[in-house]
Amino acid sequence: MNHALTFYGTGAAESIPNPFCSCRVCQNAREMGGREIRRRSMFRVSEELCIDLGPDTVSQAARFGDLTRLRHVLVTHTHLDHFSYGVMEVRQMAYERGEWPLRYYLTDKAFEAVSCFSSDSFIAEETGKLLQSGIIEFCRLQFGKTENISGMAVTPLRGNHSGQLQENSANYLIKLPDGKTLYYGLDTGWYLEETLQALRGAQVDYFISECTFGLTPGRGEHPQGHLDAFSCERLFRLLAGQGTITEQTHVYLTHINHYTSTGEELESWLRGRNFPCPLTLAYDGLQIEG
Repeated sequence: MNHALTFYGTGAAESIPNPFCSCRVCQNAREMGGREIRRRSMFRVSEELCIDLGPDTVSQAARFGDLTRLRHVLVTHTHLDHFSYGVMEVRQMAYERGEWPLRYYLTDKAFEAVSCFSSDSFIAEETGKLLQSGIIEFCRLQFGKTENISGMAVTPLRGNHSGQLQENSANYLIKLPDGKTLYYGLDTGWYLEETLQALRGAQVDYFISECTFGLTPGRGEHPQGHLDAFSCERLFRLLAGQGTITEQTHVYLTHINHYTSTGEELESWLRGRNFPCPLTLAYDGLQIEG
């Protein structure tokens, strides 16, 4: 089975429906099911590479494809809906697994913190044992520096969002094996100037953007931390003006929360706008066709 370029999860931290929430968006998801159900964010780039492994990984893998050949995990940031220690333990419990360590790639402060694994540090003692036994491995990436990972050129760019350790999130510019370019922009508010400059003229083929707050009004033209549909529209026009996205680019929106709009309402609003390129509201299980 080909798992490449598949959205395993398209929700934000609370997922949809939030199991403790009776708001109309969560109630709608319970009643409608299907695309209105959103697990925490995860994206499968290839058999060997994914972006984030959160707390929904077990159910995601059961539905959309196992992780038996997974070797590399690009971590956006250390918030626990994107970076789950429980999943590391699950790999340790596998009776038959690949002999390679599952490599987690982190940037700057995040790597410095997780590379310590004493019992009183951010990494628990049990996670330290997984490192020592070769179940997992932490690898350091630098913002703006390209590394070859699983045969792909991967460049982390700085997001406008702080993780568990107050580190900047990492967004990823990836050159795929077929020569096409993918950008994964979660979690981030309005793009930092250095990130806009790094993307100038990039001509991205697949642009995956967060749209966390959907149709939530009043968040300002340049919101911090997370985007919404209105700021996404402004951002895409800016990116089109600087050659990052073109008429041939396909934009996908993901990381959707339950604050304001159902998926159907957000999709309806998007259809009524004149975006500079094709745009799709992603859903769990959506596979990008190459």
